[in-house]
This record gives sequence, C-alpha cells and structure tokens, in this order.
Amino acid sequence: MDTHHSGESVEVLGTFNDSVEAGAIQIKLKEAGIESFLHDENVVGLSPLGGVKVKVFSKDLQKAKELLAGV
Repeated sequence: MDTHHSGESVEVLGTFNDSVEAGAIQIKLKEAGIESFLHDENVVGLSPLGGVKVKVFSKDLQKAKELLAGV
C-alpha cells in the first residue's frame, strides 16, 4: 500500500525507464477502463535507480497486471 485516495489504496503496478513508455502503459490501462497515475516522471534521469512508476487503485491491480502480461 502506497497512498490513499478517496479511501482506496494505490499500488505500484510497475516502474518504467522513461515517461514515454509509462505513458503508453497508461493509455492501455485507460482503454481498459483502469485509472492510473504516474509518479516520479519528472525525476527520470536524475537517479540511475529511478524510473517512472505507474500506479493503480488496489481493486484494479490484478486486472492491470493481466493486461500488461499481454503487452
């Protein structure tokens, strides 16, 4: 559990190398009806260990993982 929004917890779905890749994932999630959020998109490149995190509500995490498995 990472944070709360309207009483729902938000989970990290994955960490991606750049904001373009994360944005493409976010579009796929939106097309499937899954709301997502980008985190750390402005610090990519500042930390070699960092990346853009794509987060989803906990209730959507399993569906989002299944969607990405087909990517």
